[in-house]
Amino acid sequence: MLFKQSRLAFTLIEVALSLAVLVTGLTAIISIYMVSLQWVEEIRIDLTALQTGRIALADAGVLMDKDNNRLGQKNTDTTSKGWINDYYIVRSVETPSYPNFPGSAGKYLRVTIQVYYGGTEEDGLLAHEFSVDQIMPKEYN
Repeated sequence: MLFKQSRLAFTLIEVALSLAVLVTGLTAIISIYMVSLQWVEEIRIDLTALQTGRIALADAGVLMDKDNNRLGQKNTDTTSKGWINDYYIVRSVETPSYPNFPGSAGKYLRVTIQVYYGGTEEDGLLAHEFSVDQIMPKEYN
């Protein structure tokens, strides 16, 4: 009596196709992971640059001027430049065309903040730029 022998195994084509599907899936997962890591780094830079710019907006005294002296509240420079938290800050102050307070009690100022990452304004990446109108009482002029 002859017995029919059947082999239960995968063919080479089936193994190759399953490996191709596995490699494609792993490649997709790794690429999504790498892109998400890049996004996390960009968000970290964006948020810390914004907070650093807010620090410089509130007080120019945290910056160093062109002579490496700390700037104080009675700073008369229209542009202050310096480093905070590894970010290069350019803080500009100008008087907009708004009418000032009656009796010279004070004036409006427009403060512009530029935050650079990875270098100065010549070689760094501009991470944030924003402007705010502030009121400057006469006793601070």
